[in-house]
Amino acid sequence: MRLIGTLINENEALRIISYLKEKGIETHRDQIGDGKGQFLHQIWVMEEDQIADATRYFQQFIQTPSDPEFDAPARISLREVSDDDEPLQDEEEKREPLRRTTTPLTAFLLFLCSLIFFLNYVEELPMREENLSSLFLFTPVQALLLYDLPEQVEKIESFVEKHSVTPDQKIENLAPEVTAELEQLEKTPYFRGVFDWLLLKLKGEDTSLVEGPMFLKIRQGEIWRLFTPAILHTQFLHILFNMIWLWVLGKPIEQRIGIRKTFVLTLATGIGSNTLQYLAGGPFFLGYSGVVMGLAGFIWVREKKFPWEGYPINRSVFLFLILFVTAIFCLSFFAFFLELWTGAKVAPGIANSAHIVGGGIGAWLGRYSWFSWRPKTPTSEK
Repeated sequence: MRLIGTLINENEALRIISYLKEKGIETHRDQIGDGKGQFLHQIWVMEEDQIADATRYFQQFIQTPSDPEFDAPARISLREVSDDDEPLQDEEEKREPLRRTTTPLTAFLLFLCSLIFFLNYVEELPMREENLSSLFLFTPVQALLLYDLPEQVEKIESFVEKHSVTPDQKIENLAPEVTAELEQLEKTPYFRGVFDWLLLKLKGEDTSLVEGPMFLKIRQGEIWRLFTPAILHTQFLHILFNMIWLWVLGKPIEQRIGIRKTFVLTLATGIGSNTLQYLAGGPFFLGYSGVVMGLAGFIWVREKKFPWEGYPINRSVFLFLILFVTAIFCLSFFAFFLELWTGAKVAPGIANSAHIVGGGIGAWLGRYSWFSWRPKTPTSEK
């Protein structure tokens, strides 16, 4: 049994059901509440080999519901028995298995990102004064979760430990030989992304400083770094907006496709957007926005191809996200050429490559029927 669509209007539901029955397609209808005092009518097809035809008829119906072709006699009322001659279940008894009232994965991700933000904030407190904060590049949480940790960072950490440098020291108070050693360490090459390499190449400058080894920590087995930059935040407004978007977009997705498929969607958009951002701009990026754009892209495609799934997201949300990403792309494009021509560094510190790639991956995955909304029934996948 497969759900092919959901309708709000009772008369339209009766018309398409009657039409499908006239075509010899065995159907089943469920009435569920939407939580706002209204009822939705879910149209199910009983036989797998009839799903393709039924879906095609249903899509034709929602495009032209007034077509006389669909005026087959509506012989079924809401209180009649179901197609298998068993009485309809009581409303609450029937509705419960079809509606996910909790979204544990979304709630867990909200908690996890918030917890990591708090731990990082605590570790960052001693580094917030204007002294050697430039040396203490990363907190332990950041060092553990960033996409990669270049050799330069580890050498500077060893330098700090070797010379017993403390956060209350100032760089100008270091001994000359210590300062010279630090300056030499800061010239250690590490991979800084295609954009930096291309910029130096176009300016005719030495590109060796940005050509260090790639995927250093991941090649050492720390594969969690493929995803963990997404759950790392250092600014309150950054995590606040990302978590709001996670709740707005992630909750309706998990309610429809379940924990396992939402996890796959999250993992795919996170790993994909992180990896492309790393290749574009190097390892020092963080935030959940790549996954957020993936969730938005997923819902946008589901709304286009499978509108009966009924994702409650206003089109203005997609318009806002598209305008935001486009604006940042234009700003980054302008900043790139401004730095090329003048040397002025005005590039925004926003991982827009992750936004674009995350949205693209989410939209691509949204095309596949594996992510269809299949409410939990005795015969459907759990």
